Amino acid sequence: MYRKISEVLGQYLYEEIALNVSGVHLALRQEAGLGYVVVTVDETAGIMFSAEQFHHISEQIRVFLQKRGCYHSSFLYLLVTEDDSSRERLFHNYESVWRIQPSLGKVMAYENSDVMFDILLKPLEDRFAWQGYERVQYGGAAVPQRREIWIPYCTVGLIVLNILVFLCTELVSGEWLVDAGALSWYAVLEEGQWYRLITSMFLHGGIDHIFNNMLMLGFIGYYLEKQLGGLFYGMLYFLSGILAGCMSMVYNMLQNEYVVSIGASGAIFGTVGAMLFLVFYYRGKAGQYTVRQVAVMTFFSLYGGFTSQGVDNAAHIGGFIGGFILSMLFLPIRRRQHRRKADRRRNG
Repeated sequence: MYRKISEVLGQYLYEEIALNVSGVHLALRQEAGLGYVVVTVDETAGIMFSAEQFHHISEQIRVFLQKRGCYHSSFLYLLVTEDDSSRERLFHNYESVWRIQPSLGKVMAYENSDVMFDILLKPLEDRFAWQGYERVQYGGAAVPQRREIWIPYCTVGLIVLNILVFLCTELVSGEWLVDAGALSWYAVLEEGQWYRLITSMFLHGGIDHIFNNMLMLGFIGYYLEKQLGGLFYGMLYFLSGILAGCMSMVYNMLQNEYVVSIGASGAIFGTVGAMLFLVFYYRGKAGQYTVRQVAVMTFFSLYGGFTSQGVDNAAHIGGFIGGFILSMLFLPIRRRQHRRKADRRRNG
């Protein structure tokens, strides 16, 4: 049974560490003093532990990890069992627990689990769960759905805002609003209209323009917001858009071109750059995305801009670079926040 779990963990570069305890398996991914630990308890092997026994095993694992230099570790406990009482018996005070029930083809993840391990959920489902996986409330009552229901509120809000502004410019305000809000280096630097760095991000030049941008934003935003959280994701979006606008202004000023630009694509390319960093950060795969998939998406997006007329490629490149760098700053902070939160739950 554990072989299937081991194959999934191996895809994400977890190191298997042998324990002298039958039915308990340890896997570790170590990064610069930080440990991401998966402890599998396989009761289908015929071993049943008491709460005291498993607590002692857990403490020994923590001591071992500290000797390995992992002074801060996030834990995920995988319980493979057919016994409905095992989770409450063994893991009442543990923060991140998933249960695999082979006979029913289910993988059950509890609501309070660390989202940093969500990357493993879909691959485990593919291995075990012919009925899909469920999110389960902390008290143990199953949520009546097969898939996780998670709403990326920031992404949805950005899409709605872009659409509302588009409708306003198309149906109500007309061309004067575009003229007042479009990005122009002369208007920003010579007339001090810095607000254009923001307003230009919400203006679009037609239904095709906004449709393509919002489709890409929704596609990438769902996963990226889940990894960064709404606050950091929103900051990355706006800062990438501003950096894209700055790159556009510098390029056009050096070319001595008095052009105006509009659109959310600079900020959206920031999310593409962030996704590329995530797949590198996760050693080649982030959720359902791989380096190859994100690299191909990036190439064709940039290629489409360079082979089309009227596209602000400087903004695309500036947004992409900005998103990549910002995600390097934000993702480690986000992960440290989750670890502190898990430590407070464990110690509180």
